[in-house]
Amino acid sequence: MSKLIRFIVGLLFLLVVLAGFIFASNNSIVVPLWIGIDLAPQSLAVWILLAFAWGGVLGLLLGYGLFRRIKAHLKINKLEAQLKKKQDTIIGRPLGKKQSLQKGRDK
Repeated sequence: MSKLIRFIVGLLFLLVVLAGFIFASNNSIVVPLWIGIDLAPQSLAVWILLAFAWGGVLGLLLGYGLFRRIKAHLKINKLEAQLKKKQDTIIGRPLGKKQSLQKGRDK
């Protein structure tokens, strides 16, 4: 099943790349871009593909930090649950001989 999913994802990736090349070849009008500074004129397709690529890279970087933080929180929650379980077993443990004798004297 995982091979089928990989094949479908790979096919989708190739289709997106092909669509990008077709888009780039059909939109060859040179457009200057100003984002605080004047950038060299490039085709419209280049600007759009660069914006798409930068958005993907930034999304991956932000997503990586988010997933790392979520993974850390899950691990902390798991360790806290294990600690609570250990504490409960220690508190609920039967009393030893000395402790039972002292309890009997207190009565």
